[in-house]
Amino acid sequence: MLLPALALTLLLAVPPPPSITLDATKARADVALLRRALETLHPGLHRYRDKAGTQAAFARLEAAASRPITDLALWREVSLLLAGIHCDHTKAELPEALEAWRRAQPTHLPLRFKLIEGRMIVVSNDGQPGAPPPGSELVAINGLPVPRVLPTLGRTVAYDGSTDQAIAAKLASDSDLMGDDFNEAWPAFHGFPSRWELDWKRPGERQPTHVTLEPIPFTQWTSLAWPGSPYRDEFYKALHWRLDGRVATLRIDTFVNYRNPVHPEAFLGAFFKTLKARGVEHLVLDLRESGGGSDEVAVALLRHLLPEPFVWLKPARLKAIRYGDLPQHIESWGNRQELFEPPLEDFRRMKDGTWERLPPPDEAARQPREPSPDRFTGRLTVLTGPMNASGATMTIAHLKERGGARLVGEESAGSAEGPTAGRIFLLTLPHGGVRIRIPIAWNRTNIEHFVAGRGVPVDETVIPTLLDFEAGRDRVAEVARASAPPAVPSLASALAGDWSGTLDYRDFGSDRRVVLPTLLTVTGEGEEARLAFTFDDGPGKTVRASQVLRIRAGLESEEGRSTERMRILERRGGRDARELTLVAEGTGHENGAPVEVRTVLTRRGDALSLSRLTRRPGEPFLLRHVYRLAPQEPPPQGP
Repeated sequence: MLLPALALTLLLAVPPPPSITLDATKARADVALLRRALETLHPGLHRYRDKAGTQAAFARLEAAASRPITDLALWREVSLLLAGIHCDHTKAELPEALEAWRRAQPTHLPLRFKLIEGRMIVVSNDGQPGAPPPGSELVAINGLPVPRVLPTLGRTVAYDGSTDQAIAAKLASDSDLMGDDFNEAWPAFHGFPSRWELDWKRPGERQPTHVTLEPIPFTQWTSLAWPGSPYRDEFYKALHWRLDGRVATLRIDTFVNYRNPVHPEAFLGAFFKTLKARGVEHLVLDLRESGGGSDEVAVALLRHLLPEPFVWLKPARLKAIRYGDLPQHIESWGNRQELFEPPLEDFRRMKDGTWERLPPPDEAARQPREPSPDRFTGRLTVLTGPMNASGATMTIAHLKERGGARLVGEESAGSAEGPTAGRIFLLTLPHGGVRIRIPIAWNRTNIEHFVAGRGVPVDETVIPTLLDFEAGRDRVAEVARASAPPAVPSLASALAGDWSGTLDYRDFGSDRRVVLPTLLTVTGEGEEARLAFTFDDGPGKTVRASQVLRIRAGLESEEGRSTERMRILERRGGRDARELTLVAEGTGHENGAPVEVRTVLTRRGDALSLSRLTRRPGEPFLLRHVYRLAPQEPPPQGP
């Protein structure tokens, strides 16, 4: 009885969260203040959602506040409203006392994960006995199937415009708030966990393993191994570079330069002087981890990469420059007189009612900046992805439009035309204590070509796969650095043969996982492969099915009389003659609702994986089914 008693002692030693319950009068007053502040201050309130949609969102929040509500539940409802604005700089913080409690007490998941091919893949753990190892997959958390957890928590994720590819990335890693949006949002929907009940399995395994783990404190969570940028990274320690002959790689994981500021020109200048001295011909700039930060870092980087003088920003637009009594509820940095009563002559009123800031003569962001004498003049490749936002996305947009950079990876999140950002006002709701970050300016990138509501599209799509992760491969970097693309095998030659393994699928009713032993025979020629499946569906029950995969203008999948057509995002060979990565997307229906569909087919040596992922708008891709197969061993020969 020692261990249960010890666990009970530890549980009792954790003080309860300092949560409060607001009566309806106080809750309605907080919501009314929030609504007035957003309608007065936020220049992007109706940028991506029309007024009718905003009114409906406020009505839902007001209904939630019409009865007693805890501060944590108020945070949840406010976060759902703010996420619908689709502004990455607009989000809710917990009340100070509750946030301090969360930072000190064990509430975090004792592992780090990434969403890969619609699966919650473990990256590292804290070493508790039975913890799921790196590479394993979480299939249920505290009794809830993962496909029911992630879309719910993902509804609180803030991102710009229609870049909902950011949801999967931010659920796993986000240097705002509580480190990732999974841990940030979980308590608001499911309460603070006294333990984590996890079901996990390795890819291809038939049965999951169940384990009970203790939560860990936030500071311990931040020390868990992570391949990307650490929590609250800073520019002065976020630069990593290497030289390989005439090819150089520079990785910048953040532009944040305001906590421990350094001179970005000096920091970057030494690197670019070295490139010039060494005669480097190809620079791979890896910005995949950067969510933005400080303008002076972006400008310094562009001075070393753009061939002509440039202006970083167009004039900023504000919704208001006088705020009534709102400043008594608002905190921000800088001189309050200058913040809340700027001279009217510093602005001009636009036809749409907004205020355009007139640039002071010494404002660097609006002055033409000359290229550095040590600027790089060779070939530039930039690696991008869904972690990009804010100033990082704006930098990528400049490099594409003005520098002719080749972009490799996945389309960035953020806003290429510029986010609502700049000065951030922190509005504190007086009764519930929830704090709201409200940007007051639309920072407009000085570019001409963009798609409203999107990031920056890539020239070559490279989508990381689970087999890449298991092999420790960074295919995005491989493609960027390759002198020539590898040969791409035909569909039939990559898949032909006899295979055995499993079909692992998500039950349509329960979302629980079902795994069936599977045999596959693939025949065909050229870009047509005929797949014949045999499934072991229990004692005495054998099921057979067939499918034809065909590449024409896109990927066609034919099953019986039904043909599904998808556009190909990536089709690439690799290190050996049969290696293939094929990623395609289309539309379909799931339980009667329209969904986006993604197929991921990968052949790596003796491993073959064929996944189908689906998602509804505003949700991450989630696994629908996956075949995990290896070459079938020939039957033993007789004597």
